[in-house]
Amino acid sequence: MGLRILVGIDGSEYGQKAVAYGIALAKKSGGTLAGMCIVDTVGIERHAAGANIGSFHFAEKLIDEKINEARATLESLMDEFEEQCRKSGIKYEKILTCGAPDKELIRETELADLLILGVRTFFHFETSEGPGDTFEKVVSHGRCPLIAVTDEELPTEMAVLIAYDGHLKSNNAMRAFAGINDLFNFSREVTLLNVNDDPCEGDAVLGKAEPYLQAHQLTVKKKVRAGRPREIIFKTAKEMEAAGKTLLVIGTSGSNEIAEFFLGSSIKNVVRDGTIPLFIFH
Repeated sequence: MGLRILVGIDGSEYGQKAVAYGIALAKKSGGTLAGMCIVDTVGIERHAAGANIGSFHFAEKLIDEKINEARATLESLMDEFEEQCRKSGIKYEKILTCGAPDKELIRETELADLLILGVRTFFHFETSEGPGDTFEKVVSHGRCPLIAVTDEELPTEMAVLIAYDGHLKSNNAMRAFAGINDLFNFSREVTLLNVNDDPCEGDAVLGKAEPYLQAHQLTVKKKVRAGRPREIIFKTAKEMEAAGKTLLVIGTSGSNEIAEFFLGSSIKNVVRDGTIPLFIFH
Protein backbone atom coordinates (compact mmCIF):
# COMPACT_ATOMS: atom_id res chain seq x y z
CA MET A 1 0.00 0.00 0.00
CA GLY A 2 1.38 3.41 -0.96
CA LEU A 3 1.86 6.05 1.71
CA ARG A 4 3.41 9.50 1.57
CA ILE A 5 5.97 9.62 4.36
CA LEU A 6 7.53 13.01 5.13
CA VAL A 7 10.96 13.26 6.75
CA GLY A 8 12.63 16.40 8.04
CA ILE A 9 16.30 16.68 7.02
CA ASP A 10 18.60 18.94 9.06
CA GLY A 11 22.01 17.28 8.70
CA SER A 12 22.25 16.23 12.35
CA GLU A 13 22.77 12.72 13.67
CA TYR A 14 19.08 12.68 14.60
CA GLY A 15 18.12 13.84 11.12
CA GLN A 16 20.27 11.14 9.52
CA LYS A 17 18.57 8.48 11.63
CA ALA A 18 15.18 9.93 10.64
CA VAL A 19 16.08 9.56 6.95
CA ALA A 20 17.32 6.00 7.47
CA TYR A 21 14.11 5.07 9.27
CA GLY A 22 11.98 6.74 6.61
CA ILE A 23 13.75 4.70 3.93
CA ALA A 24 13.17 1.49 5.91
CA LEU A 25 9.45 2.23 6.30
CA ALA A 26 9.01 3.31 2.67
CA LYS A 27 10.69 0.12 1.53
CA LYS A 28 8.50 -1.98 3.82
CA SER A 29 5.25 -0.32 2.72
CA GLY A 30 5.98 0.52 -0.90
CA GLY A 31 5.34 4.14 -0.03
CA THR A 32 6.94 7.38 -1.19
CA LEU A 33 9.45 9.18 1.03
CA ALA A 34 9.40 12.97 0.77
CA GLY A 35 12.62 14.47 2.11
CA MET A 36 12.22 18.07 3.26
CA CYS A 37 14.96 20.66 3.80
CA ILE A 38 14.15 24.17 4.97
CA VAL A 39 16.31 27.28 4.73
CA ASP A 40 15.50 29.02 8.01
CA THR A 41 15.19 32.49 6.51
CA VAL A 42 13.07 33.68 9.45
CA GLY A 43 15.71 32.68 11.99
CA ILE A 44 18.56 34.10 9.90
CA GLU A 45 16.82 37.46 9.50
CA ARG A 46 15.96 37.59 13.20
CA HIS A 47 19.52 36.74 14.16
CA ALA A 48 20.93 39.46 11.91
CA ALA A 49 18.48 42.03 13.26
CA GLY A 50 19.70 41.41 16.81
CA ALA A 51 23.41 41.35 16.03
CA ASN A 52 24.02 45.14 16.10
CA ILE A 53 25.75 44.92 12.74
CA GLY A 54 25.44 48.61 11.96
CA SER A 55 24.23 49.78 8.59
CA PHE A 56 21.27 48.33 6.75
CA HIS A 57 23.57 47.46 3.83
CA PHE A 58 25.83 45.23 5.93
CA ALA A 59 22.85 43.60 7.61
CA GLU A 60 21.33 42.72 4.25
CA LYS A 61 24.67 41.42 3.01
CA LEU A 62 25.06 39.15 6.04
CA ILE A 63 21.52 37.80 5.60
CA ASP A 64 22.14 37.01 1.93
CA GLU A 65 25.42 35.26 2.75
CA LYS A 66 23.84 33.14 5.49
CA ILE A 67 20.88 32.19 3.29
CA ASN A 68 23.17 31.22 0.41
CA GLU A 69 25.39 29.17 2.73
CA ALA A 70 22.38 27.40 4.20
CA ARG A 71 20.94 26.69 0.75
CA ALA A 72 24.25 25.21 -0.43
CA THR A 73 24.43 22.97 2.64
CA LEU A 74 20.85 21.78 2.20
CA GLU A 75 21.26 21.16 -1.52
CA SER A 76 24.15 18.85 -0.65
CA LEU A 77 21.95 17.06 1.91
CA MET A 78 19.24 16.70 -0.74
CA ASP A 79 21.75 15.09 -3.09
CA GLU A 80 22.76 12.63 -0.35
CA PHE A 81 19.10 11.87 0.34
CA GLU A 82 18.45 11.21 -3.35
CA GLU A 83 21.41 8.86 -3.58
CA GLN A 84 20.27 6.91 -0.51
CA CYS A 85 16.75 6.56 -1.91
CA ARG A 86 18.00 5.41 -5.29
CA LYS A 87 20.26 2.78 -3.73
CA SER A 88 17.33 1.53 -1.63
CA GLY A 89 15.04 1.37 -4.65
CA ILE A 90 12.25 3.43 -3.09
CA LYS A 91 10.07 6.17 -4.55
CA TYR A 92 11.01 9.61 -3.29
CA GLU A 93 10.42 13.34 -3.53
CA LYS A 94 12.77 16.23 -2.79
CA ILE A 95 11.44 19.38 -1.14
CA LEU A 96 13.69 22.40 -0.58
CA THR A 97 11.89 25.47 0.70
CA CYS A 98 12.42 28.63 2.76
CA GLY A 99 10.69 30.01 5.84
CA ALA A 100 10.16 29.08 9.47
CA PRO A 101 10.96 25.33 9.76
CA ASP A 102 8.05 24.52 12.06
CA LYS A 103 5.48 26.29 9.88
CA GLU A 104 6.78 24.75 6.66
CA LEU A 105 6.76 21.24 8.15
CA ILE A 106 3.27 21.69 9.62
CA ARG A 107 1.97 22.90 6.25
CA GLU A 108 3.46 19.88 4.48
CA THR A 109 1.95 17.43 7.01
CA GLU A 110 -1.49 18.35 5.69
CA LEU A 111 -0.75 16.09 2.71
CA ALA A 112 1.33 13.39 4.43
CA ASP A 113 0.36 10.11 6.06
CA LEU A 114 3.29 10.08 8.48
CA LEU A 115 6.02 12.50 9.56
CA ILE A 116 9.43 11.37 10.81
CA LEU A 117 11.65 13.77 12.77
CA GLY A 118 14.53 13.52 15.17
CA VAL A 119 13.46 13.92 18.78
CA ARG A 120 15.98 16.75 18.70
CA THR A 121 15.96 19.05 15.67
CA PHE A 122 18.68 21.30 14.23
CA PHE A 123 16.94 23.24 11.47
CA HIS A 124 18.44 26.47 12.90
CA PHE A 125 22.01 25.31 12.18
CA GLU A 126 23.01 28.63 10.60
CA THR A 127 22.26 30.60 13.77
CA SER A 128 22.49 28.07 16.62
CA GLU A 129 24.67 25.06 17.40
CA GLY A 130 22.21 23.41 19.80
CA PRO A 131 18.82 21.80 19.17
CA GLY A 132 15.95 24.13 18.33
CA ASP A 133 12.25 24.22 19.21
CA THR A 134 10.91 22.92 15.88
CA PHE A 135 10.05 19.51 17.32
CA GLU A 136 7.94 20.93 20.16
CA LYS A 137 6.03 23.22 17.78
CA VAL A 138 5.34 20.45 15.26
CA VAL A 139 4.17 18.16 18.09
CA SER A 140 1.56 20.76 19.02
CA HIS A 141 0.28 21.58 15.54
CA GLY A 142 1.21 18.81 13.07
CA ARG A 143 -1.58 17.40 10.91
CA CYS A 144 -0.49 13.76 10.70
CA PRO A 145 1.02 11.15 13.03
CA LEU A 146 4.63 11.77 13.98
CA ILE A 147 7.39 9.27 14.73
CA ALA A 148 10.29 10.90 16.59
CA VAL A 149 13.54 8.96 16.36
CA THR A 150 16.60 9.07 18.58
CA ASP A 151 20.26 9.22 17.51
CA GLU A 152 20.37 5.41 17.53
CA GLU A 153 19.30 3.13 14.71
CA LEU A 154 15.62 2.33 15.17
CA PRO A 155 14.34 -1.15 14.27
CA THR A 156 11.13 -1.59 12.30
CA GLU A 157 9.99 -4.08 14.96
CA MET A 158 10.02 -3.12 18.65
CA ALA A 159 8.04 -3.15 21.87
CA VAL A 160 5.16 -0.67 22.12
CA LEU A 161 3.89 1.25 25.14
CA ILE A 162 0.59 3.14 24.74
CA ALA A 163 -0.11 5.78 27.38
CA TYR A 164 -3.89 5.85 27.59
CA ASP A 165 -6.28 7.93 29.70
CA GLY A 166 -9.57 7.36 27.84
CA HIS A 167 -9.88 10.94 26.58
CA LEU A 168 -10.44 11.92 22.95
CA LYS A 169 -6.84 12.79 22.11
CA SER A 170 -5.62 9.58 23.71
CA ASN A 171 -8.12 7.63 21.62
CA ASN A 172 -6.97 9.48 18.49
CA ALA A 173 -3.35 8.55 19.13
CA MET A 174 -4.22 4.91 19.81
CA ARG A 175 -6.33 4.63 16.64
CA ALA A 176 -3.67 6.35 14.54
CA PHE A 177 -1.04 3.95 15.84
CA ALA A 178 -3.22 0.89 15.22
CA GLY A 179 -3.78 1.94 11.61
CA ILE A 180 -0.09 2.63 10.98
CA ASN A 181 0.87 -0.59 12.77
CA ASP A 182 -1.42 -2.57 10.46
CA LEU A 183 0.85 -1.43 7.63
CA PHE A 184 4.28 -1.51 9.26
CA ASN A 185 3.81 -4.22 11.88
CA PHE A 186 5.98 -2.65 14.57
CA SER A 187 4.66 -5.21 17.04
CA ARG A 188 1.78 -7.66 17.50
CA GLU A 189 1.82 -7.06 21.25
CA VAL A 190 1.34 -3.75 23.05
CA THR A 191 1.45 -2.60 26.65
CA LEU A 192 -1.49 -0.37 27.53
CA LEU A 193 -0.74 1.96 30.46
CA ASN A 194 -3.17 3.97 32.56
CA VAL A 195 -1.88 6.13 35.39
CA ASN A 196 -4.51 6.10 38.09
CA ASP A 197 -4.54 6.10 41.88
CA ASP A 198 -7.71 3.97 41.71
CA PRO A 199 -6.82 0.51 40.30
CA CYS A 200 -10.46 -0.37 39.58
CA GLU A 201 -11.04 2.83 37.65
CA GLY A 202 -7.81 2.31 35.74
CA ASP A 203 -8.82 -1.24 34.80
CA ALA A 204 -12.17 0.04 33.58
CA VAL A 205 -10.50 2.67 31.37
CA LEU A 206 -8.14 0.10 29.84
CA GLY A 207 -10.98 -2.37 29.42
CA LYS A 208 -12.69 0.02 27.01
CA ALA A 209 -9.57 0.32 24.84
CA GLU A 210 -8.60 -3.35 24.80
CA PRO A 211 -11.28 -4.60 22.33
CA TYR A 212 -10.27 -1.97 19.78
CA LEU A 213 -6.65 -3.10 19.84
CA GLN A 214 -7.67 -6.75 19.76
CA ALA A 215 -9.72 -6.03 16.64
CA HIS A 216 -6.40 -5.05 15.05
CA GLN A 217 -5.00 -8.49 15.98
CA LEU A 218 -2.91 -7.09 18.81
CA THR A 219 -2.21 -8.88 22.07
CA VAL A 220 -2.69 -6.45 24.96
CA LYS A 221 -0.88 -6.28 28.27
CA LYS A 222 -2.58 -3.90 30.69
CA LYS A 223 -0.85 -1.87 33.39
CA VAL A 224 -2.35 0.48 35.96
CA ARG A 225 0.17 2.47 37.98
CA ALA A 226 -0.36 5.17 40.59
CA GLY A 227 1.42 8.51 40.50
CA ARG A 228 1.78 11.55 38.29
CA PRO A 229 1.29 10.66 34.61
CA ARG A 230 4.28 12.63 33.31
CA GLU A 231 6.56 10.80 35.73
CA ILE A 232 5.04 7.32 35.50
CA ILE A 233 4.84 7.32 31.70
CA PHE A 234 8.51 8.25 31.42
CA LYS A 235 9.55 5.75 34.11
CA THR A 236 7.59 2.89 32.49
CA ALA A 237 9.04 3.66 29.07
CA LYS A 238 12.57 3.66 30.46
CA GLU A 239 11.93 0.33 32.23
CA MET A 240 10.74 -1.23 28.98
CA GLU A 241 13.66 0.32 27.08
CA ALA A 242 16.04 -1.57 29.37
CA ALA A 243 14.70 -4.82 27.90
CA GLY A 244 14.64 -3.63 24.28
CA LYS A 245 13.83 -0.67 22.06
CA THR A 246 10.34 0.63 22.92
CA LEU A 247 8.05 2.97 20.99
CA LEU A 248 6.03 5.27 23.26
CA VAL A 249 2.59 6.10 21.83
CA ILE A 250 0.85 9.15 23.24
CA GLY A 251 -1.60 11.91 22.34
CA THR A 252 -0.51 15.53 22.69
CA SER A 253 -3.41 16.39 24.96
CA GLY A 254 -6.20 14.80 26.92
CA SER A 255 -6.25 15.12 30.67
CA ASN A 256 -4.34 18.10 32.02
CA GLU A 257 -1.47 15.89 33.21
CA ILE A 258 -1.12 14.13 29.86
CA ALA A 259 -1.17 17.49 28.08
CA GLU A 260 1.49 18.78 30.45
CA PHE A 261 3.66 15.75 29.73
CA PHE A 262 4.13 16.89 26.15
CA LEU A 263 3.07 20.50 25.93
CA GLY A 264 4.47 21.70 29.26
CA SER A 265 7.96 21.58 30.70
CA SER A 266 8.13 17.78 30.72
CA ILE A 267 8.61 17.53 26.96
CA LYS A 268 11.91 19.30 27.41
CA ASN A 269 13.02 16.48 29.71
CA VAL A 270 12.07 13.87 27.11
CA VAL A 271 13.88 15.76 24.35
CA ARG A 272 16.90 16.26 26.59
CA ASP A 273 16.94 12.55 27.43
CA GLY A 274 16.73 11.77 23.72
CA THR A 275 16.61 7.97 24.07
CA ILE A 276 12.90 7.16 23.72
CA PRO A 277 11.35 6.95 20.24
CA LEU A 278 7.85 8.41 20.13
CA PHE A 279 4.64 8.00 18.17
CA ILE A 280 2.57 11.15 18.64
CA PHE A 281 -0.81 12.23 17.37
CA HIS A 282 -3.51 14.62 18.52
